[in-house]
Amino acid sequence: MKPVLVALMVWFFTITPVLAHEPGRDMATIQLGKGKITIDYGTPKIKGRSLDDMIKPGLPWRMGMNEATTMATTGSLDFDGKKLPPGRYTLFARADEKGNWTLLISSGSANKLDPATVVVESPLQFRKEETTTEVLKITLEKVSEGASLTIAWGTYRLHTVFKGGT
Repeated sequence: MKPVLVALMVWFFTITPVLAHEPGRDMATIQLGKGKITIDYGTPKIKGRSLDDMIKPGLPWRMGMNEATTMATTGSLDFDGKKLPPGRYTLFARADEKGNWTLLISSGSANKLDPATVVVESPLQFRKEETTTEVLKITLEKVSEGASLTIAWGTYRLHTVFKGGT
């Protein structure tokens, strides 16, 4: 009985660190004015893959894995004059042939974007960095009158700023 217990303990302590680093889900949350914003997303690893090969211009990227990347807001938001009422939304990003990126906020809940459900399109600033972010990371931070949204994966960095609505 004792050898079986020892074997199980060795297996548990060997496999637990491996499973702890597997992709899963993460959240970014921020309080903005009287409202709260929460982004829930899957956290894939880059694993040496090329985002230039995986993300095709003109096609929406769902910014995560498995379930759709969602944003819930209890207050209205303002993306460069485009108003977004409180609610639950699905987030996508799309690059064009010239490398310009757009954040697509959809009222739908599917993993695949239906263009008819896009309620806000907002420009994203894009840059490539030398350092690689192995696991997809979405962050929300307070800036002056609003919040900053950053998506980091591989060498890609996508960024935008939005305000709390009035």
